[in-house]
Amino acid sequence: MKFEEILRPILKASSFLRPVALPFGCLLLLYVVLANSWVGEDSYITLRTVDNFLNGNGLRWNLHERVQAYTHPLWMFLISGFGFFHIPLYYSTLIASWICVFGAIWFLIKEQANLRIEEFDQKVSSAFLLLFLVGSRAFIDYSTSGLENPLSYLLLALLVREGNRTVSDASPIQLMRFFFVISMAYLNRQDTVLFAVPYFLYILYKNANRQFLPRLLWTGFLGGLPIFLWTAFSLLYYGYPVPNTAYAKLNTDISSLDLLFQGLQYLKNTLLWDPVTAIGIVLPLGLHFWEKRKFDPQFTLPFIGAISYVIYTAKIGGDFMSGRFLAAPFFVSVLILSRYQYKQFPYIVGLLFLIFGLFNPRSNLYTTPDYRRHRYDGHIVDEKGSYIQNSNFFRSLSVKEFPDHGWAEIGRKYKKDISLATSKSNTCITLNVGYFGFFSGSDKRIIDIYALTDPLLSKLPTSKPWRIGHFGRNIPEGYFESVKSGENKIQDPDLKEYYEKLKKITESEDLLAKDRLLAIWRENLGENRKLVDSYAGKLDPNWKIVPKGTGCGLGPGF
Repeated sequence: MKFEEILRPILKASSFLRPVALPFGCLLLLYVVLANSWVGEDSYITLRTVDNFLNGNGLRWNLHERVQAYTHPLWMFLISGFGFFHIPLYYSTLIASWICVFGAIWFLIKEQANLRIEEFDQKVSSAFLLLFLVGSRAFIDYSTSGLENPLSYLLLALLVREGNRTVSDASPIQLMRFFFVISMAYLNRQDTVLFAVPYFLYILYKNANRQFLPRLLWTGFLGGLPIFLWTAFSLLYYGYPVPNTAYAKLNTDISSLDLLFQGLQYLKNTLLWDPVTAIGIVLPLGLHFWEKRKFDPQFTLPFIGAISYVIYTAKIGGDFMSGRFLAAPFFVSVLILSRYQYKQFPYIVGLLFLIFGLFNPRSNLYTTPDYRRHRYDGHIVDEKGSYIQNSNFFRSLSVKEFPDHGWAEIGRKYKKDISLATSKSNTCITLNVGYFGFFSGSDKRIIDIYALTDPLLSKLPTSKPWRIGHFGRNIPEGYFESVKSGENKIQDPDLKEYYEKLKKITESEDLLAKDRLLAIWRENLGENRKLVDSYAGKLDPNWKIVPKGTGCGLGPGF
């Protein structure tokens, strides 16, 4: 007996619930998102920049230098918009997340407007899509968290809509809309542009003629203006066209094979910990084959984009946060499912929801304010499970100083008394810079061992052993003293010369000074790379503890 034959009587018997199916699905999703709302430690790296920006100190992480310590300019500005109205940044982040995720879901339901499935009307079909989202741990976990995923969901919903429209109508105005959405996706997270590549190539192929190419170029330029303007600003203000986080995570000297192996472990982890997400990504293809559907562009192009992103994720080594980079391709697959009348879909979703949702005591349905779950799979962690108890929305309503994580508490104490740090000064070194950095105050100079916020360390090779997403660097001799004093006291002559050039880029008060502009030009052409390579050739690749008396006091050595 097929499993749909088992579920069919149940679904038929509950046909009287049709009028309330969609409202129930919406309320359930609303509750699950709110109950699982949290703001993680990593997001506070961005929030420190937001706080400095709102207080008139510029887009800086450490006030003495200009470093783009955030990957997502658009997301950062969205949070800043709510923070401008003096809404605490914790709640500004959650409000921005909720608006984006529910906006994305609104687009999803809207796609169901013309959908009709035998035995189920449109509202019931939409309700099953919402159940599918509820069942995905990755989608729910990163519907908040403080990272850019919610805005990615919304922009991907727009990208699929505008991409499908442009396939049918490549008029100038439609092309500009398409390229503008791509620009927004790029400014939110650069690698999500991969979802647009299949659309772009197909549109180019379909309209390949001499008249179309000029139209493509000028509409691409106008639609892409936000990218060009931000890149120009970033180059002038920060000295680089891409975020410092890109250098920290991609400039590691780790072999492609090692990263691919770790990336495959990441995919396996999602299959084991979050089977609904893993199944959801490939489900459209399976149903298309099962029901012998025609492979039209509105199916093929977004699906290729989703799979390309999964392959890219594996190639770069995945991430340490379980499911984070697979939430976006999962949502795109759900967008595809919303456009097709798959007869088997309600039965599959019903079965998955029963097994992994209703009958699973660890599912997102049962998250409480006191929920905590430390889970590790090699280098991969259940990030929400680790932090949600100290950062969830419901608990924030009853705790005065929130988040009340230990690193946030140490930061609050360090803000008042610098003697609590082992460095006994306003400058210290640590590897957990999110909560601590935000709550310690903007006047502190914090050196990030993982180099996300540090312009010098991000250019140095990773020390061993490494963990995906955590590529630690050894502290050069004299670097702590240099940051503390503002003078270049680095011991190695090659690195000292490079740091002098770097300081001109990141610390010079006159953005338009000729020597600074020349330094930016030479840095981005790679003319200074030989100095870094010379220093790197002298390094012991193994991890060394930070110099004594330089830590922030978060733990032994730090």
